[in-house]
Amino acid sequence: MKITVKAARVNSGLKVKEAADHLNLSLNGYSKKENGRARFYADELAQLSKLYKVPYENFFEAACLN
Repeated sequence: MKITVKAARVNSGLKVKEAADHLNLSLNGYSKKENGRARFYADELAQLSKLYKVPYENFFEAACLN
């Protein structure tokens, strides 16, 4: 089952600011990535996987950069 990064964040009960802080990104920068206007890097998805407690494979549709 694949879910979006945004769905994983909402399901975990975290706010956008909390996720942005976890990745050391600005609120605007994180929002762009979460909404598909910029891409997550693979290491960022790995960090979010741990934060949201979901397997990183769920985010493959998030179009991460190598």
